[in-house]
Amino acid sequence: MPTSLAANANVALYASMIVYTLAMLAFTWHVAARAPKVAESKVAAESSVAERALVGAGAGSGAPVSAERRSPTTYAAGPGFEESLRSRQRGSIALMLTYLATALLVASVLMRGIAVSRPPWGNMFEFATAASAAVGVAYSALARRNRWEWLGVFIVTPILLVLGLSLAVLYTEAGELMPALKSYWLGIHVSVAFLAVAFFTLAFAVGLLYLVRVRREEKPPARPGFMESLPSAAALERTAYSLNMVGFILWTFTLIAGAIWAKQAWGAYWQWDPKEVWTFVIWTVYAAYMHGRATAGVDPRKSMYIALAGYAAVIINFTLVNLVSTFVGMHNYSGMS
Repeated sequence: MPTSLAANANVALYASMIVYTLAMLAFTWHVAARAPKVAESKVAAESSVAERALVGAGAGSGAPVSAERRSPTTYAAGPGFEESLRSRQRGSIALMLTYLATALLVASVLMRGIAVSRPPWGNMFEFATAASAAVGVAYSALARRNRWEWLGVFIVTPILLVLGLSLAVLYTEAGELMPALKSYWLGIHVSVAFLAVAFFTLAFAVGLLYLVRVRREEKPPARPGFMESLPSAAALERTAYSLNMVGFILWTFTLIAGAIWAKQAWGAYWQWDPKEVWTFVIWTVYAAYMHGRATAGVDPRKSMYIALAGYAAVIINFTLVNLVSTFVGMHNYSGMS
């Protein structure tokens, strides 16, 4: 029974990758339909100029101006953009595929856990798949309500990359835990850690888009593209901050829970193990971001660069700290020989 469940978990994992690939293509299809057309943009600009002229003429002559001319157009994304029906339909298809792929990935993680009768994140392969599932669930939960179809390709593509690398490089057969990991803290400490990583991943993608968007707002391109269809730079920055704040709170709990577990396992809250150090480095960088973001007069772009550095530290913590012998300490739980 455990063997068949582990095999079925692998089948579900491969199936989720196939569907995620279809979702990635569908999101790309959606992006192509979402980009504003040049002709439409010119017409909108000319209409806006004519409208301002009419409003000015009406105000100067005392003639009444109709409410239709006075009221600005409301758009779903950036100014001057209204999403087409075709774009919405493609975005909906991409989201449905993402929901299905995420469900398959969650099923794979659950079957792996049942097969080994423990939380399914006892090695790097299991952590990578569980963290990818957490990213998929977080995006799926937030995308429909916030109309984040525009973000999908930037989330699904990294998920696919991580799953592919997990199978090609990190794969470990289902088996028993190392003695040091046999604790209820594994289910608490590590699960909160990959939830934090999920929110940091969403924030990283939004943060990159914010930096591009703010440049495009400062120097509008001659030909509008996908970036002009996104929410304003200010809205993207607020979204990234909110996601980073949730991730930071979860990471704070991760740091504290890890110290408590270390006390139980090794007799000390802190032993300068590389994993402990990098966990604290990540917390410190994101704390610096939060401080910069809350400080008046600090350019939001500078704060965002700090947040991106924090995510780079997250990647280093998961990869180099676990795989490079120079960093390996008491947390050598990659599961790789």
